[in-house]
Amino acid sequence: MGNTRQSGLILLLLCLFAAPLPAVEQHAMKEDNQHVRRWNAFANNLLKLHERLTNQQIHVIKTRMGGYAHMADFYKEYKFINKKTGKLISQLQWEKAYPDNLHTIEVFIYDEYGRVIRDYSAAYLPQYRNAPTQTLISLHAYNGLLHAFRSFDATGDHILDRCTGNYNAKVINIMLDEDELYAAQFARNGVMQSDTYQECFKGLPTTAEKYLQPQ
Repeated sequence: MGNTRQSGLILLLLCLFAAPLPAVEQHAMKEDNQHVRRWNAFANNLLKLHERLTNQQIHVIKTRMGGYAHMADFYKEYKFINKKTGKLISQLQWEKAYPDNLHTIEVFIYDEYGRVIRDYSAAYLPQYRNAPTQTLISLHAYNGLLHAFRSFDATGDHILDRCTGNYNAKVINIMLDEDELYAAQFARNGVMQSDTYQECFKGLPTTAEKYLQPQ
């Protein structure tokens, strides 16, 4: 999977953004001031990380317009690409009608071999901008022919484990979402207890505490 955008999960969810949040969900976000502050701070810090990385690296910028079924050309997307390595440094989308409104942001950190070791993302709904509706911190590991990443939100909640590749001559494709992760920790001889899972996620932190402020 190498240099693919693993936290492209954010893009899979953007199709939901064309509809407003239910009233109950909007109310919950308004009331949870701590959540709102924390997730907005995460997005702001992620923007600062993007600015620092692009200031440090010689890059080219590619742009395109994008949108949704009934919101054509809703945003302008900017891809910042390292000129020497060709690696994607970051990707941002800004609302066309309100250019100061950040829509989505993704930032990538690489190791000395050019592999993604951390990536961060945040996304706002088009119609409701009290706080990002999604935040992701993904930590990556490469063990043999396996590539795994573990994702958390900006609150530190563990929300996804993903691993693909080959192990003991078998094709591996593991994905556990938040509910499955919770259930799996109580299962006997389940996927989390398997040799394959242990090999996939060897060396990966079990919390994102160190990275809740993007770095």
